[in-house]
Amino acid sequence: MIRHAVPQGIVPGSLQHYLTRAYPLLNVRALLKKRDVKVNGLRREGEFLLQPGDELLLYGDCDFSIRVLGQENGLLAVEKPQGLPVDVDSEGIGADTALSRVRAIFPEAELCHRLDAATGGVLVLATEKAAWEAALAAFREHRVEKRYQALAGGEFSREAGEYRDFLKKDAARARVRIGGDSRGALRVETRWRRLEKVGQELTRVEMEPVTGRTHQLRAHMAYHGHPLLGDDKYGDRALNRRHPGKLRLWCCRVRILGAEFTSQAPQWPER
Repeated sequence: MIRHAVPQGIVPGSLQHYLTRAYPLLNVRALLKKRDVKVNGLRREGEFLLQPGDELLLYGDCDFSIRVLGQENGLLAVEKPQGLPVDVDSEGIGADTALSRVRAIFPEAELCHRLDAATGGVLVLATEKAAWEAALAAFREHRVEKRYQALAGGEFSREAGEYRDFLKKDAARARVRIGGDSRGALRVETRWRRLEKVGQELTRVEMEPVTGRTHQLRAHMAYHGHPLLGDDKYGDRALNRRHPGKLRLWCCRVRILGAEFTSQAPQWPER
């Protein structure tokens, strides 16, 4: 059973919508169908209008653990599950996040960087202030080496390569655009290496985001004809329908301040 108080200041909305955001890895639809959710002591349907301060009881189980990959020099690395946000969203909603799971074990932990909710793998935090400040500087100055694996579409004519373009943020649409126009844009650089062919139309690739921009890997690979499987924002939706499932993108290795943390990418099958 899970007890939860809806935080003050949120905009009232449906119970189902709120729970999906607060507990993204919980099967909210199944809980509501079985009427296993109470609001202020009464069982409620998913359409019920939730208010700030409401008390929730969820009669379901959720594993709030997180795998620790290692600790070194005041840094801590964990393996973030796919679908789990790193922290609360812009409205402060997020009862279950990677940070909350880590702080249940290491209350002093602070985030050093972020991964998209849909991306899994190595997430680095700090348990000491000096290490946290040094890590933030290392990320800001692009002194961190990150390696990812993904399943991508399109034919690769070479074994390895490097893409260099420019990226512009479109805040209104919560996305980015890649192109060759440098005006008002940020330089974006991605190195990639082909690992193996997977079925007839997919390739497992390793990628290094040299510049580390928002949505860089997803947008940059798609721009060059290699959409990442499961990416509906920048990818190929027809390809995704032929191989349904989550985004196949995983952070496998992070080297920072002399420390190295690794996590093995899933063996995603072609479906």
